Amino acid sequence: MQTILISGGSGLIGSDLKKYFTQFGYSVRILTRKPTQKNKNAFYWNLEDKTIDSDAFENVDIVINLAGSSIIGGRWTKSRKKELTHSRVNATKLLIDTINDKKLPIKHFIQASAMGYYGNSNESMLTEKSPKGNDFMGNLCHEWESATQNLNPTIKKSILRIGLYISINGGVYPILARLARFKLLSAFGNGQMWAGYTHHLEFAQLIHQILLGNITPDTYNAVGKEPFQMNTLMKCIARKSGRINFLPNVPAFLLKIVLGEASATLLNSYRVTSPKLASFDVHQYTGIEQAIQSL
Repeated sequence: MQTILISGGSGLIGSDLKKYFTQFGYSVRILTRKPTQKNKNAFYWNLEDKTIDSDAFENVDIVINLAGSSIIGGRWTKSRKKELTHSRVNATKLLIDTINDKKLPIKHFIQASAMGYYGNSNESMLTEKSPKGNDFMGNLCHEWESATQNLNPTIKKSILRIGLYISINGGVYPILARLARFKLLSAFGNGQMWAGYTHHLEFAQLIHQILLGNITPDTYNAVGKEPFQMNTLMKCIARKSGRINFLPNVPAFLLKIVLGEASATLLNSYRVTSPKLASFDVHQYTGIEQAIQSL
């Protein structure tokens, strides 16, 4: 079986992918800031020193780049914005430069991005053809993706714009489910903001089908079949938890006072769809309620 190297492999999405592909017999390695542990398939890299343990790439067929500091986590100060950009753009450039300079025979490079690429779209329907947004998130995602443009053209490349990632292993779902059990669940703003969800299993299967050659290498919105509104998400989680969502929504103005520009992660509307993926019939779930119930 093929060997996969994941940057950002110790994060939620990377851990889910490692578990998924390991069960299919793939050898999965991760890049880590800790010392190399070959017996655990973990290999050291350092962005500041621009170094990657060369053994990490031995016989590697596929690189999945998920590296990047969490967007959620306080206000976007100048230093925080710098870290968010550095951890994505510079990490991607380091991977690309290493692959190119060493002429590594990688077969496929899969690059993560996010639905934030499009900026706040309100009610507008978004597809892969929609223009990028002009806010911080839109520019960040654009830079992140553009950092792959110098990749050796003989290597296949796919860019996956991830939506609200849902998994039982971490992220937003376990937090909201816990709040629902204690009857503390609440949406943000008017709750009518749109988003696309990325179900952990659909995402892993999408990558799998790309690697198998059943889906053409390209840029995709890696989101569910239908976008959803935040009020709907909260109601789905409340029902699954056997509770009711009785708390009023958190006012937008309060979030803006507390988080500043970073409140965009909770208040922006991304009505993201993927006509490209619809043509490949990759979705297992009809919408957010079915996706939540499957967890």
